[in-house]
Amino acid sequence: MEVEALCFRDGVLSRCRDKVAVEESYELWLNGSRVATFTCTPDGLEELVYGYLAERGYKPRSLKVSVDQGRLVAEAELERISFTRKSVRFRAEHILKALEALAALGTGFRETGALHGALYFNERGEVLSHVEDISRHCAVDKLIGHLVKSGGDPGSVGFALSCRLTSSIVEKLSSVGAPLVASKAAPTIQGIRLAEKAGMTLLGFVRGGRFNVYTHPERVVFL
Repeated sequence: MEVEALCFRDGVLSRCRDKVAVEESYELWLNGSRVATFTCTPDGLEELVYGYLAERGYKPRSLKVSVDQGRLVAEAELERISFTRKSVRFRAEHILKALEALAALGTGFRETGALHGALYFNERGEVLSHVEDISRHCAVDKLIGHLVKSGGDPGSVGFALSCRLTSSIVEKLSSVGAPLVASKAAPTIQGIRLAEKAGMTLLGFVRGGRFNVYTHPERVVFL
């Protein structure tokens, strides 16, 4: 949304209008029980629930989501689901192009400077879905949710992110069998250790035609 501001440009102070991101806080109530809280961009809320459930090993056979005074109310019939990390490989140029696409698709970030981006892509380097959110965690939740909701397999695609590869981000993607995760930003040592143990390929500083591979380089085709 747009707000009024005082803008200082080249030594001149004037009134201006600026685009800013919107954030909302929600309590997730699942089948009558409060299970989580989120602060996120107020769209893709059904995908957020799908992602939250998938990371805990569940997929809804049926799902009804509504918002009621800060409560994200989900009524679901759940079934257990397991994910398997596939033996897929990704060409280096496709990984670089995926991060370029992440920047190109980030209209919300360009307008506000406040959103994180996330996408997933197949072995041919084709971008299959993209999300933005003020929360890096919720961006990943929504992306996973979109993938699972659409019947896709998280274990056979690569993920490209704009955020740091912390242990919490790596854990989310590891829980659904993600084989490769790449970010323009840096990893933490805890994120690297978790990816190594999980069997996930982790790439950081993917930008300007370069990247670092921290774990399981066998999934990257360099030539």
